[in-house]
Amino acid sequence: NMEIITYIVHGELTHQDSMGNGESLGRGSIQFMTAGTGVEHSEFNHGEKPLRFIQTWIVPRRSGLPPNYGSYNASKDCDSKKNVLQYLASDAEKKDTETPVKVNQDVNCKAAELELGRSITLDIPKGRQA
Repeated sequence: NMEIITYIVHGELTHQDSMGNGESLGRGSIQFMTAGTGVEHSEFNHGEKPLRFIQTWIVPRRSGLPPNYGSYNASKDCDSKKNVLQYLASDAEKKDTETPVKVNQDVNCKAAELELGRSITLDIPKGRQA
């Protein structure tokens, strides 16, 4: 019973699971998995570059959800997203929010790849935390 979000910082991450999903994702891409009632999976670096990724495990709002997997492949347009805050994942129950990934918890996942000397601002609404 976990919501798992993985953001690829550098390199290529290959995912395989018992639901029949398998793919490789590159820099700037994100994958998610609802472990729910159970799934077997593996993640590998089959590429030639070193792999760096950020993986966040989130307790879902309900236990016993069916397993699920999805992704957003941003590796082709990653350079156009530099110095921009990207809104990557949000709550599946919030229909008014558009993100490439939806998870079963009240979360807002954002990421930015900044060039040296650049900065961005993230306003955090009252009652929320980062």
